[in-house]
Amino acid sequence: MLLRRITKHVTDQNWFAVFLDFLIVVVGILIAFQVTNWNDTKQAQEREQIILQQLGEEFEDIQAALERQISHRKSYINDIYNLVLILEGKKPADDLAIKTGLIRTRASGRLPVRSATYVQLTSNGELAKLSSQSLQKNLIDYDSRLERDAFIMPLITSLVIEELSTNNNVKFNIEQMSIHGADVDDKKKNNNIESIASYDLQGLKQAEKRYETLYITHSTLLTSEKKLLEVSKNIQQEIRKGLK
Repeated sequence: MLLRRITKHVTDQNWFAVFLDFLIVVVGILIAFQVTNWNDTKQAQEREQIILQQLGEEFEDIQAALERQISHRKSYINDIYNLVLILEGKKPADDLAIKTGLIRTRASGRLPVRSATYVQLTSNGELAKLSSQSLQKNLIDYDSRLERDAFIMPLITSLVIEELSTNNNVKFNIEQMSIHGADVDDKKKNNNIESIASYDLQGLKQAEKRYETLYITHSTLLTSEKKLLEVSKNIQQEIRKGLK
């Protein structure tokens, strides 16, 4: 109908009416584009809110796991360090400290987890669509640190396996022995001390470098975990800013 009216106005050479008809068409198109943009923007905002909620839930769990792991690893480090000092002759030999240190050498801890939501965002190209560049940066930083420091956990694991398989200086009560490769709390640690039947102190002194290496490796991973915890807190702070 509009095209027929425009044609009639052109035929009648009613240029003012033609101008009004074209103006109506242009305004209609602009309004349609604007409505589409509003809808797209609204959908993008709603999608981002869902992503932020998912990230928030994940990094709450990640932070809690890191805090637990850091607490455990500090215990590993403290007890293994005391064992090293005893084997180096820098502290007097103490049966409980030696057994405690030996138990800790059988723990590796857990590798911090990746964010499944972040992996999905990078795979489908949505990471760049997050409105907060700071959040993007921190997410990338967290994942990059995981990849960069991933080699440390296999190193600790290999040292723990070596300790379990080749250490002839320690005899265990098999029926009481259990391996806590991750979250060894103090209660479990103290109970597990009873699994050590005996040990050869002089032989342990010959293997002191092994325990020193474990101590250094745990310390390196602790530094990494502390930084990951800091970044995870930054991520949650940015998420809270973005949630409405």
